[in-house]
Amino acid sequence: MMLNGTVSHITFTNAENGYSVIRLSSNIVVTGYISILYEGAEYNFYGKWVNNAKHGKQFEFTRYEMITPDTNNKIASFIGSGLIKGIGKVIAKNIVNKFGKRTLEVLEKTPGELSSVPKISREKAEKIGENYREIMTMQNAVMYLMKHDISLNMSIKIFKHYKQLTEEIVSKNPYKLIEDIDGIGFITADKLARSLDIGYSSPFRVRAGIVYALMQLAEGDGHTFVPHEQLLRNVCRLLTIKMIVLSPIYDKIINEMVMDKRVFALEIDGVSGIMLSKFYFAEQKIAGRIKNLMFASHSKKNIKYGQLIANYERINNIKLHQKQIEAIEMAVNSNVSVITGGPGTGKTTIIKVILFINYANKKTTQLLAPTGRAVKRIEEATGENAMTIHRCLDIGFGEKAEPDTYIKKDFVVVDEFSMCDSVLASQLLLRVLNGTQVLFVGDIDQLPSVGAGNVLADIIKSKVVPVIALTEIYRHNEKSTIISNAHKINNGEMPIIDNQSVDFFFQQAETQHDIRDLVISLVTTRLPNYFHINPSQIQVLCALKNGDAGVNTLNNAIQNVINPISKNVNPPKQYAYRDVIFREGDRVMNTVNNYSQMWYNGQNEGKGIFNGDIGIIKNINEETGEIVVRLEDGRVTTYLKSDIGNLALSYAITVHKSQGCEFDAVIVPIVKGGYMILTRNLLYTAVTRAKRIVVLVGNKEDIQKMVDNTYTKDRYSALGFFLTER
Repeated sequence: MMLNGTVSHITFTNAENGYSVIRLSSNIVVTGYISILYEGAEYNFYGKWVNNAKHGKQFEFTRYEMITPDTNNKIASFIGSGLIKGIGKVIAKNIVNKFGKRTLEVLEKTPGELSSVPKISREKAEKIGENYREIMTMQNAVMYLMKHDISLNMSIKIFKHYKQLTEEIVSKNPYKLIEDIDGIGFITADKLARSLDIGYSSPFRVRAGIVYALMQLAEGDGHTFVPHEQLLRNVCRLLTIKMIVLSPIYDKIINEMVMDKRVFALEIDGVSGIMLSKFYFAEQKIAGRIKNLMFASHSKKNIKYGQLIANYERINNIKLHQKQIEAIEMAVNSNVSVITGGPGTGKTTIIKVILFINYANKKTTQLLAPTGRAVKRIEEATGENAMTIHRCLDIGFGEKAEPDTYIKKDFVVVDEFSMCDSVLASQLLLRVLNGTQVLFVGDIDQLPSVGAGNVLADIIKSKVVPVIALTEIYRHNEKSTIISNAHKINNGEMPIIDNQSVDFFFQQAETQHDIRDLVISLVTTRLPNYFHINPSQIQVLCALKNGDAGVNTLNNAIQNVINPISKNVNPPKQYAYRDVIFREGDRVMNTVNNYSQMWYNGQNEGKGIFNGDIGIIKNINEETGEIVVRLEDGRVTTYLKSDIGNLALSYAITVHKSQGCEFDAVIVPIVKGGYMILTRNLLYTAVTRAKRIVVLVGNKEDIQKMVDNTYTKDRYSALGFFLTER
C-alpha cells in the first residue's frame, strides 16, 4: 500500500540507523527507516497500517520514495534543512532567490556559480557542491536498493562500502554482497539477483552458492575442510540444479576461486576437498604457532617440583594422586601441553598447583576461558583473576597481531579449551610470544565447539604436544552423584536415578506436553521453594529447539510465569520481534559474534559482544525497539531494532549453547528424537553443566537410548594435517 505525505513534525529519529517516527501534515503518524529526513519533505511511503498498543493506528513503511522538491519554497526548505554542510536557512533563501528552480541543477553540476551569492566563497561553493552530490548519490543508491527489498539499514551499509559504484556493482553481480557485506546471506542476494534477471546458472550464482554452502557447513556442522563430493551435493541442493548440469561449471569456478585464493584445495588422507581461506589461514596459524612455541626455549626445564608440590599439599591439607603430579610436572616443564578429563578428575586443582609453582618461581600467569561464565568459575575456584579470550585479545581479529596486543605473561592457561573454535584459537596463539608456556585444559568428551573446527581433539590426536588424560575421580561426596553419574553416562552406563541422592533427580513424564508442564513447575516453584534457589540460577538445557519440550516453547512458557505482564501500575515494558516478546527483566542470550557492537561498564567502553553472552534486559524503548542489556560480567550494551535478531530468551537454551557455563541447577528435558541429536555426549555435556542440582525429566527408556547412542558427527578439518606435515 502506498501513502503520500509531507513531513510536518519529526517526533523521533535514530541517527545511527535512521529509524524514525514522523507526523505528516495530514496528522497521520508513520514509522520506519529513512535516510534523508527534514520537515517539509514529501514522500511516497510503502507499507501497511498497524495498531500500536500505546499510540493507536500508525502507518509502518518498509520502503519510501522522496519526491524531488519542485517549488522555490520546497527547494529552500530542502537545502536549508541542515542536510547540506555550509547551507543554513538564510543562505538557502539567498541561493533560491538567485537561481530559483535551477538551484538543484547548480548544486549538482556547476556549484562554482554559488560564489555569486553573498557569504559564499569559491572554495565553500565547491565544498557545498561536493557535499550535495554525496548526499544525492547515497539517496539514489539507497532508493535503488530499497526498490529491491533491501532494508534501509542494510542499504546504507552497502553504500558505505561501495560508495558511488553501488548501483553498478549490485546490478552486475549482487552475489558480491555475500563476500563484502556482513549480514547479507545467499538467500537475500539470490532474491535480489532474481529481481535483476541474473541467470539461474550464472557463474556469479554458482560461485556464491559454493561460498554459502561452505559457510553453512562450517556454521551448522563445524567443518573447516569439506570433501568435494559433499560440497558439490550441497551446492546442487542449494541452487536446485542437477549435478550433471552443475559439475562442469563447479570445476571451472572452483579452479578460479583457488587461483584468487578465495578457497584452498587440499588432499587429506586421500580425500580431496576445499577450505574457505578464513579457516585455511586460521588452522595453518594454529599449527605454525604450536610448532614454533614447542621449539622455543624457556628456563628451568625438566625440573622435579616435588618440594613445591609437597608444600602446596601441606598448606591446603590435601594429597594429590600420582597422575595429578605427573600432569603438573608435564605442564610446568612443557612449552605447550594439554590436560583433559571429565568433572571431578582434578583439572582445577592442577591449575591451582601450577599457579602456586609459578608464583614461587616468580613467573606470571594469565588465566583465560572462552566465556564469561567459565571465567567466573575459574576465578571462584582459584581466587585469581581471569579473562575471557575475547577481552584479553581486545578482539582486533586481523591477520597480524599488533605488539600492544601480545600476551605479556610467562605462562598461559586456557580453561574449557574444548569450546575454542579454529578462528578464536588462531587469534589467541598469534598473540602468544615465543618463550611463553601454554597449557590447554578441557574435556574431550564434551560436545565440540559451537564455531567451526575441532581444535582440542585435533591437537590431542596429532600427538605433537604432550597430553595427560585424567580418568580418576578425586572430588567425592558420599551423597552427591552428579559427578559419578556424569562418568557413568560417559562410560556408557545408566546413571543412578532412584532419587536417593541429594543432587541428582529424575521425574517421570511420558509426553512432551507432560515434560513441559513438569519443567515449568520445577523452574518456577518446586526447586526455588525446596532448595531456596533463585530461578535465575536454574537453567533448562534442551536437546531440541522445537516441540512442546523444546527451547522456544519453554522460553515463552517460563517467561509468562517468571516475568509476566502484570496488572501493576508499572508493568514491564516489552517489545515484540517476530514471534518473540522481550520484556524488561527477561534473561536473554546473545547468539552471534558482533565485533563492532559497543558496550560500557561504568568506567570503560569497548567493542565486541559474543555468542553465548548472557544478560538481563534492563530497559526497552517501545517506540524505537532499542533494548538495553546488562551482561553477567557487568557490561551494558544496546541492541538497535535492526540487531534484535541477535537476542534470544534464555530461560531455556540448547545444550550446545551451554558449553563453558556452569549453573547452580540444571533441568534436562529428555525427549524422543533423532539419533543424530540425542546422543551420549549431549547428555554428558548437559549433566556436567550443573554445580548443585540436576533434574532429568522424561522417560527412563529414552535416557537409556541416549546413554547407548555413541553417534558423533565427524568434523572435517585440516588442523591435524597441518600439525603433522613436515
